[in-house]
Amino acid sequence: MGHCVRRLGLLACVLAPAVARAQLAPVGVPAGMVRVDLDGALTSWDHRWRDGEKQPLGADLTSPALGSDLLPSLGDADARIGRITGLPDFRLNLGALRTDAQADVGRGVLGVAVGLTNALTVFGRIPLVATHVQSSLQLDPATANAGANPGADEEAAFFSELDASLAALSGRLAAGDFDSDPALKAQAQATLEAGTAFRTDLFGLLSDPTTAALFVPTAASPAGTAIAARVSDLQTTLATDFGVTGFTTPVVLAAEPVNSEDFVRLISEAGGPVGLRTDDSRVTFRGDAEAGLALTLADRWDRGKHRGGFRAAVEGLVRFPTGRVARPDRLFALGTGEGNTDIGLRLTADLGSGAWGFRAEGAYERRLAADYLVRVAPPTQPLASIDLLSVVRRDPGDVVSLAVRPFFRLAPTLAIQGSAMRWSRGADQASYASLGDSVPGVPASVVASDSKASATLVGIGITYSNPGLLRPGGRGLPVDAGWMYERVVHASGGIVPDRHAMRAMLRLYFGLF
Repeated sequence: MGHCVRRLGLLACVLAPAVARAQLAPVGVPAGMVRVDLDGALTSWDHRWRDGEKQPLGADLTSPALGSDLLPSLGDADARIGRITGLPDFRLNLGALRTDAQADVGRGVLGVAVGLTNALTVFGRIPLVATHVQSSLQLDPATANAGANPGADEEAAFFSELDASLAALSGRLAAGDFDSDPALKAQAQATLEAGTAFRTDLFGLLSDPTTAALFVPTAASPAGTAIAARVSDLQTTLATDFGVTGFTTPVVLAAEPVNSEDFVRLISEAGGPVGLRTDDSRVTFRGDAEAGLALTLADRWDRGKHRGGFRAAVEGLVRFPTGRVARPDRLFALGTGEGNTDIGLRLTADLGSGAWGFRAEGAYERRLAADYLVRVAPPTQPLASIDLLSVVRRDPGDVVSLAVRPFFRLAPTLAIQGSAMRWSRGADQASYASLGDSVPGVPASVVASDSKASATLVGIGITYSNPGLLRPGGRGLPVDAGWMYERVVHASGGIVPDRHAMRAMLRLYFGLF
């Protein structure tokens, strides 16, 4: 290893100009110069951190008994089935669901910075972002008691006969057919009341376009058997005790549990109660552009033959919502931008002597509020129903970060650099954009769940900085370049992607005036 390092250092010494003394890329640009920035990053993750624990990215779509735990819209169906069957603990179960997911983001940034004076630099950057999310949902129906709803057309004959029979019983009561037998009349009234309630719950479960469940009990399940028994008992009572005939059609329930393909198809149907596409999501679009000013406070770095010294600069920037936000009709969707304006302040200081040194960075981002079209549900409920879609005004939590980047020079222009960063994000605040956007019974604040978080990142890389003609006696094109691998090693609080990132940077300087 030592021989490799010495050879790398020797090669860098041969390639570097003899008078080159800088190593770290400066923040500012000398007066009359323009700097062209070409930065890139490849980031991927298939896990995330939540409450300090690492878990698969698809953890929110993993369940030993998929039902209303991941499909909240089935909660109403569970309640109706409990009333119909007298099984209060019954829950629809589609089987065991396991989900694997991976996200990849590529980012290329084109930036330009112009030195107005030796201390003041104006800059702007625009990224091009490509996101790709892959997911695989595997459903094992071995323990399932539910399947796909057959649909209103399949139930039409059943409800037509049921409605006619209940109307006939009501007509006989109104006509006084049972007045001579008070006990029979009381039984008829109770049957009509119970039958009407039964019809209301069953129609709401199977056929009502506003409440019908996407999944219902299979005919062979305990709930399916109990529903069929209720229907048979009602048919017998109407015909035998009250002379109301013509109700003989059985109710139609799910024939069998759904498999993975059918489950994905049903939750993806446009116009369906969920309406979430689960196929690979690819988005290529510009990201959030930024512009700002950099002020060099001190520059006593690599003066003369002395390596090291001190250098400090402060940057102020505005980041604009020029990117594309994540789509609400996509599972695990990623956008190319955040959708809101940020105002940032960053302080950078370099300190070193000889071959050793470090860069320290501190930053604060004030993230301004913006309106978003989202499903008003916690981020841990990715299958929230389409009727929760609304406009929410979200005020993202501000971000504070601190970083230390120590380095060791292999040559005057080349160094190995480490990185340790800690960032902290405050909790988001959310409210409905207007009174008309409110979803009854659902507070907008649920979309801000798990938003407060902190994370620690570490990295290692290599940097090259040759000031060339920017220094007296220098020669050659001024160039800054670097490469770094960085990853999250720990996070706490809310949801944080367990990112692995490869970053590269190239900066070229040219005379302007």
